[in-house]
Amino acid sequence: MRGRRCVPVGLALLAAAGCELTEMELVQPADAVIAESQVVLTLGPTKSGDPPVARMAVPTLLHKLYGARPGGLSGASVRITGASGNAVDLVEVERTACIALRRDDEYVPEASCYVAPDGATPFAPGEVLELEVRVPGGQLLTGSSRVPGAFAFIDANPADGPCRLAPDANYTLRWTPADGVWTYLAEAEFSGLRAPLSARGIEAPDTLDLVGLSIGREDSEIVFPRDLGLFDLFNDDEDADVIRALQDGLPGDARASVAVSAVDRNWSNWARGGDFHPSGQVRISSVFGDGGGVFGTAVMRRLEVVAGGEGEDRPPPCGLPEA
Repeated sequence: MRGRRCVPVGLALLAAAGCELTEMELVQPADAVIAESQVVLTLGPTKSGDPPVARMAVPTLLHKLYGARPGGLSGASVRITGASGNAVDLVEVERTACIALRRDDEYVPEASCYVAPDGATPFAPGEVLELEVRVPGGQLLTGSSRVPGAFAFIDANPADGPCRLAPDANYTLRWTPADGVWTYLAEAEFSGLRAPLSARGIEAPDTLDLVGLSIGREDSEIVFPRDLGLFDLFNDDEDADVIRALQDGLPGDARASVAVSAVDRNWSNWARGGDFHPSGQVRISSVFGDGGGVFGTAVMRRLEVVAGGEGEDRPPPCGLPEA
């Protein structure tokens, strides 16, 4: 006798062929833990030598990638240890604290937030850090990153307080190269734009946040404010008219709080901003074990600028206008 071959073209045909269906149970995939931890060291103002670390922020988001019910990961143990032996145990807080620190509009609403406690001893530029995350379900995640080295502005000295730009002019902001950097991230929060731009027939918000990028250790400069917001400009952002106006410089009496961060490779390869995809279309995880995610580090410098003419009550100039 020849054996019968079953062709799965429908239950009726299978029954007619005399085949028996084997009962199978589908197994739900295990929850995958995602950790997004970013250590930011903000350097204090100084006029000589390597600047001290003024403060440290460690926003860390924990969430699940799969699972029957969405939710964060409350009650986890999150520790960061430096090569110096200094260790920081993060504390769980409201997740809005992580979002405010990250200034990130792409976050998981169900994520749990962990931050460094007040008074935690900051790590140092150039130090190797290790991340360890243990969640109540028993999963363990680890990651490692070397903090980029310290850097300083060349023409503008934040130790002198705010500096001045000529209205409607672009300036080249330069800084010393940082060791171990992968990308320089320049962020600016503009204020005071509404009145001067309204006079030009441009509707502007009270405040506006824009971002610019420099890739590689030696690319340590940006043209301010022209180089900020280019991704938004190309993507037809709702503030495109304001961004175009800023291509010619900061209008008179407008201000900006500028932050330049030297970020490591882990951070860069997890970033997604506009069309900027350093690792291609798929993010590269730098967290391993029972899940994935990012453990990135950055060193930040801040600078306050105001657009205005010369005068006794005006701050010193930031440097030379763009040639």
